[in-house]
Amino acid sequence: MKIKKMVLASVVVLTGCVVADMDSSNYDYVPWVQVFQKPEASGLTNVAQRKADLYSCGVNPKANLDGGHWSLNRIEPGETMERFDARRNHILSCMNQKGYKVYDFGDCGPIKAPTGLCPN
Repeated sequence: MKIKKMVLASVVVLTGCVVADMDSSNYDYVPWVQVFQKPEASGLTNVAQRKADLYSCGVNPKANLDGGHWSLNRIEPGETMERFDARRNHILSCMNQKGYKVYDFGDCGPIKAPTGLCPN
């Protein structure tokens, strides 16, 4: 009987730990545009220049990079997967050639606990 109570108590305690971290905002990451940073100035990258460089690298000039909803993973209407891959790879390559590092979202950290690499 003691073992059953200990097992039940352990399950309750462990469940409480898991549920305590179920806040969905723990997984809100920086907007896509912020993962492009100049390595020598990570966190201080010139925002206006980065936007101009993204547009010159092939991002749709109608895309609102300031809105937080732009994503390099979004397929344009009527675009095939092959065309999407080519466009995405071109933009990434072009930004690399312009001296940008493309950080992973994990490198930037969630908005609640940023690493400081991608604040702007």
